[in-house]
Amino acid sequence: MGTRISSRGTAVLVVTSDAGLIRLVRSILEPACAVTGRASLGANPDVCAGQTDIVIIDAESVDHDAMSTAKRACPGAQVIALCGQFREADCVAMLDADADYLSRPFRAQDLAARVRVAELRRFNLTGRPRAYRKGLLVFDLFDRSLAIDGQPVALSPSELAIVALLAVQPGVVAEYKRLLAELGLNVSERSRGTLRSHVLRLRHKIEPDPLHPEILLTEAGVGYRLAPPSEEPPHRARDSLPIDQEPGGYL
Repeated sequence: MGTRISSRGTAVLVVTSDAGLIRLVRSILEPACAVTGRASLGANPDVCAGQTDIVIIDAESVDHDAMSTAKRACPGAQVIALCGQFREADCVAMLDADADYLSRPFRAQDLAARVRVAELRRFNLTGRPRAYRKGLLVFDLFDRSLAIDGQPVALSPSELAIVALLAVQPGVVAEYKRLLAELGLNVSERSRGTLRSHVLRLRHKIEPDPLHPEILLTEAGVGYRLAPPSEEPPHRARDSLPIDQEPGGYL
């Protein structure tokens, strides 16, 4: 049975009648984002509620009514307006409304940058810290990336899902059932074995001594947790050896 990671990319809705613009946005943002298009939001307030993270509105000029409709239809979503030109007053009004804007024509990197800013705004609203730090290890919760002593560490999708879940609340135990659900696994002994295998491989990547973990900890019979964050480097395995047992100390 393969693992199915439950996390999804940022959901972007492009409100435009220009099919070419939708294709362009997809070519810029996918596969990191899931891009869909609609000619209009219409009068249905549930058109994208709970399904959309960012709304991109395409218009000839600034349409504050369309922006208000997007805010109502997609609560919590960030709004980016695409227009041919902007007046200074329009720019100020959009920023005051916690929206962003971009002039057409635009460069691919400019749209990607606006979307990243919108993603970061949504992340900041969750109140979560940007990073989990334990000694030399740093996990960026926004970028979902891991580094040790400044060097990136490659993780499998399953390993990444485990770290991302535990890093949201370091020190708090995530039960086996919750971790299995995050990996798309059912609750069974076979699935528990799969989870243990993922954890073992992960410990070999992040622990100074995988047999004596200091970062990814087990709560027997309950689940796993990350050790509380700290700025102090974790003890390395060789630091705990007697002087005459240092590696290379034998002749």
